[in-house]
Amino acid sequence: MASKRRSVAAKAKKTKKNAKVAKFVRSRRTPKKAETKRPATPTAVMQPPLIIEPPARERYRITIENIRGDTSIGDLLVAFPRTREILVKRGLRLEAEDAGDIYMNLDAFSAMNGLKTENLVQELVETAKEPPSQMPVIQIAAPSVQ
Repeated sequence: MASKRRSVAAKAKKTKKNAKVAKFVRSRRTPKKAETKRPATPTAVMQPPLIIEPPARERYRITIENIRGDTSIGDLLVAFPRTREILVKRGLRLEAEDAGDIYMNLDAFSAMNGLKTENLVQELVETAKEPPSQMPVIQIAAPSVQ
């Protein structure tokens, strides 16, 4: 029996030693999240910015009455193709290297070529007033006679 007591006493000692050796472990707490300070007044919900389209402009249409010095050459050529002959005679270059000439207005064009703007505009107006020539209709096949 002595051996039984001894073994129980030895076990008790071992557990005491083990208990003394073990360090105290703190309980792990999750850190508190920092609360964000909220303003006292409610804020508006952020919405994407509105896209404001510019007001629709009426398209500028060139007529014979409004051919002036500030008229663009390109717009004039589109509206009145027959004016091209006059402008080419007066120095307009339409090659690919000189394509920027169509963005000039008549004032700049006449100044570059040593012309008076009033005379150039008058000549262009007269040309624009002429009715376009009717191309004769070319008949490809002769009607069949029966």
